[in-house]
Amino acid sequence: MEALEEMKQVFTTQKNELEEARSEIYTRREQAMSDALIPYFEGFHPDVYIEVTGGSIYFKMDHSELNRRKELFTLYLRERYFEEGQRYDGVDLSYYTTSTKGDDEWELKRLRILGDAADIVLKRQHNIVDTANYTSNLFKDEFSRSYEQMNLINKAIGELNDKIIAVKKKRIEFDLKNEGVEFKETVYIDLKHNYTPRVKSIKLMDFSPSGKKATAIFTWAHGGQELREEGINVGRVTNQVIRYANIIIQKELVD
Repeated sequence: MEALEEMKQVFTTQKNELEEARSEIYTRREQAMSDALIPYFEGFHPDVYIEVTGGSIYFKMDHSELNRRKELFTLYLRERYFEEGQRYDGVDLSYYTTSTKGDDEWELKRLRILGDAADIVLKRQHNIVDTANYTSNLFKDEFSRSYEQMNLINKAIGELNDKIIAVKKKRIEFDLKNEGVEFKETVYIDLKHNYTPRVKSIKLMDFSPSGKKATAIFTWAHGGQELREEGINVGRVTNQVIRYANIIIQKELVD
């Protein structure tokens, strides 16, 4: 068991390192996309702030009444999620509409800037898409290798978890028939069809010749008394104890 836990820790460390490496690739790709796409719009209006995140280009402008930057509109690179080929195949311009008053300077300016941006999309969207695809493809192989390595590590950790659970189940079965099993939290055990007490611990003894029936000795959750129930079904009770313990084991593996 200790060897399995140590091996799992090694794989978990490797997984954390791979996640950090993938995050670093993502950060570099984000910066590269920003460097490649902002020049298409930079300088077309001095009051506009442009941010590139993933496949989105956000346009914002200071709003004096709100004391913050308010979104003007957003350009989305249209992704080909379920098709082969390049990642992006178009540009979508997303903006909100409203009734604008004649003295609403900010909204009127937004409409004028929106028109300028729409003109750029109209004339250069194919260039924008080509640039986005080229830049994204620079990191494609790195991401592929990262995902392949992550899949291998996750598979190895999953196999180890299965082995750890199997070993712990065997231990639970042994303990149940010897010194007993104590639960970290009180649980309900269905001892008979009309009797399901809430217990803190349980063990089995006085087995029938067939081994299918036994007497359950359990600590009652209410008051802590030790009680007994004869003629219980060994398989049914054992499966319940393993199931409760398995929930705890799975939680520990996740944590």
